[in-house]
Amino acid sequence: MKKTLLLTFMAVGLTVSAQSEYQITVQSKKPSGIIDEMLYGQLFEHIYFSANNGVWQELIQERSFEPEQYPGIHPRDGYFDGWFIDDDQVLHSPTRYEQPLRIDSIGTCDFNLTMDVNWRAYKLARRSWSGGLMDIRFAFRNKADGTPYYLRIHDPYYESRMFTPAQTQAQIQAAKEAEARAALQQQAATADFSICRMEEREVPGWGGRTRRINTLVPLVSAPATKEQVNESQQWHKLRVESRGSRVTVFWDDVQVLTYDGLEVADRRSTSGRLQGKNFVTFWVNYTEATYRNIQLTAADGKVLFQGTPGDVQTPAVAQQWTAFGDGGQYRLVKDDAINMRYSQLITATKGQAGIFQGPQNIVKGEKYVGSIYAKGKGELMVGLRDTNGRFVARQSLGKVGKSWQKYAFTLEPETSCDGDFAIVVNNGSVQVDMATMTTQTGINLGGFRPDILQAVKELHPTCLRWPGGGYVAQYDWQWGIGPQENRQRWDHWMWMDYDQNCFGTDEFIRFCREVNSEPVIVVSVKFERPASEYNQILQDAVNWLRYCNAPATDEWGAKRAANGHPEPYNVKYWEIDNEMWEMGIERYEQCVRDFSTAMRKVDPSIKIIACGGFREDEQFIQRSGQYFDYLSLHHYEQQGGYASGPVRLGQQYDNYARMIADGPNPNIKLFISEWNLNSIDWRTGLFAGGFLNMCEARDVVAMGAAALFIRRTDAPDWNNAFINFDYKDLFKAPNCQVTELWYNHFSKYRLAYSGETGDVSVSTTLSENGADVIVKVVNPTETPATLRIKGDWAGVERAQFEYYAPGSLTVANSMQNKHAVALKQAQAQVDGTDVVLAVPALSAGVLVIAKNK
Repeated sequence: MKKTLLLTFMAVGLTVSAQSEYQITVQSKKPSGIIDEMLYGQLFEHIYFSANNGVWQELIQERSFEPEQYPGIHPRDGYFDGWFIDDDQVLHSPTRYEQPLRIDSIGTCDFNLTMDVNWRAYKLARRSWSGGLMDIRFAFRNKADGTPYYLRIHDPYYESRMFTPAQTQAQIQAAKEAEARAALQQQAATADFSICRMEEREVPGWGGRTRRINTLVPLVSAPATKEQVNESQQWHKLRVESRGSRVTVFWDDVQVLTYDGLEVADRRSTSGRLQGKNFVTFWVNYTEATYRNIQLTAADGKVLFQGTPGDVQTPAVAQQWTAFGDGGQYRLVKDDAINMRYSQLITATKGQAGIFQGPQNIVKGEKYVGSIYAKGKGELMVGLRDTNGRFVARQSLGKVGKSWQKYAFTLEPETSCDGDFAIVVNNGSVQVDMATMTTQTGINLGGFRPDILQAVKELHPTCLRWPGGGYVAQYDWQWGIGPQENRQRWDHWMWMDYDQNCFGTDEFIRFCREVNSEPVIVVSVKFERPASEYNQILQDAVNWLRYCNAPATDEWGAKRAANGHPEPYNVKYWEIDNEMWEMGIERYEQCVRDFSTAMRKVDPSIKIIACGGFREDEQFIQRSGQYFDYLSLHHYEQQGGYASGPVRLGQQYDNYARMIADGPNPNIKLFISEWNLNSIDWRTGLFAGGFLNMCEARDVVAMGAAALFIRRTDAPDWNNAFINFDYKDLFKAPNCQVTELWYNHFSKYRLAYSGETGDVSVSTTLSENGADVIVKVVNPTETPATLRIKGDWAGVERAQFEYYAPGSLTVANSMQNKHAVALKQAQAQVDGTDVVLAVPALSAGVLVIAKNK
């Protein structure tokens, strides 16, 4: 619901000490061009629970009870996998950021650390999202102050060859710190082994200030040969011998380093008790490493550690769940499950034992509908509990049998409260798997969360670009079709989530139809995969198109029909991957030609979207423009560009218009498939209004998709989403409010105007019934303005102004104050046939001039 303030602008206008005055003359007799409403789209990427547990109202996290990888650190932007050990007892590192994994702690300085290591010096040859140093480290000893000594293996070759379009605040900070570290460390251009310690150093900062950062300082180093450090991912034997103040390092049984000068702390107090320990910890940064046969032995040969580090061992209870009850025993059972590999065993040795998950928003009068698979011996119960652990709804599922069976339940709480969902075993031992729950209201709406669905309907995005974004690179569309209980979650963590694949192609199309939005599907070329897989990757994209658009008589159309959707979806827009700068223009251009040709053979009516943003875009258009209909560009503006960004982008898009006009396919249009300001406050509203005005003024810009679209509020980064939600509520950000206001007054008929508006952004259109002139105005300055609007109309019946002007750039909505940025209304002054609009400082609004008939 909108909160509206009603104001009246008197003839004298606003009382201000100074204001800017502008005048425009609008030609309303005939439109000067046509605006495509597809500008008002959104990027619907699976990011920060926007789909899984967001739009799709699955109330259970980790419904299949699989163990999770160990991230090592709190996520910076939620985009990385974690440490894990595979079935062959090989330890795998993550591939982003410095993520430590503690192996063990030992109370002696005399020990041997041995293992096999398989390390490559880079993740990708042109890793776009990097910005860190590429190394592998082993903390093996501690100084007296507790800080570690490191064995470091470093290959700087690719660091100078990375492209880093920093976007999020975390990425920007990481890039700045990496640059400062590189300048301090001044590593050689060749790979090396070194013994290092971490020191805090002062480096130049912004505005003449200095800042302090931690940097690795080598105590001794030695060059590594290509045979020792390379890209072939061979196994090498590492041995670290620590004796008192000396350390010696062997690589493939060849000594590569020795250093005598380590601090030997007194590790015993006067009472003789052990006072300090050496912590053995592994690090990797923007690289890949695997380890096996890890062993710590004392100098006398006694084994101190071997096997699996504690943080990557399979836990007793799946990580998204918490055990409760007296005397309960728990175990994740491998290779005995309904979905994937693990199920949860709950044993109640006396009374009740169980597991719970929360928070849940429990609403009296709502029905919570779900199911769970179980087998074993004992009585099974499910329920909803308040924050004190008291059940407000429960249902006994009876005594379970020896074989897996599905048990349905419906919970009707007796009160409204915050709480959790609990699975309880009475007097027995029961395995459970594939627990799922939603609300009856959500089911009635097609499976979607009601408040998020309503918010999206109010925003009415004209197109939805799905499933990403970066998410598409690793996505396989076949994971998300078929019965929900057969869908498996992702093996790895991305954007804070192991996606359950509960929101797939069929759910996406249903959602688009619910919100009256045109689907845009992004296929992946999976450029990281071997060339031998290319034909199958291409065929997978073609099959996805067939699943969506082919008749039920087609092989893939028949699979769609078997999933309950006999009629073709007729998806019109298909994009060939996302942000392909890492791949390089030559390889990507060939993919565009191959994918476009193959997909158009299946359905000649589709529109093909190709990724732009290459330095070679003009040559790309010249050589291959006939293979695509839209060129996809991205732009995330930093906070300070809320006013200047749209102006600069307009110049950039004008340049693209020239490139396209000079190319073989002058009908190509631009799809600004990701755009936003990196902020959550009122600056996002000013940027959104200015950006949309700029796009409405240009024929070449035909489609748009803002990002982020939907985000859970506990996400660690990308805090710029239009719709922000938690487990029970949501709020709209200013970019959403302004976009919604703009689209509520959208008309495809662009009107030309003459006159200067200074820093005030103006877009003029004619309502589709021809009765009104619509003027969209953004004043991003601190100075109020007066805008006199002249026209070729005989008179003015009324002039209504709806606008946002919160008075400060940093005002932001929140769960606690959803309308800190509130919609206001005013009447503009009518002066003869002119309309005089007082435009507040830092405002965005829409003036509707009703012409006399």
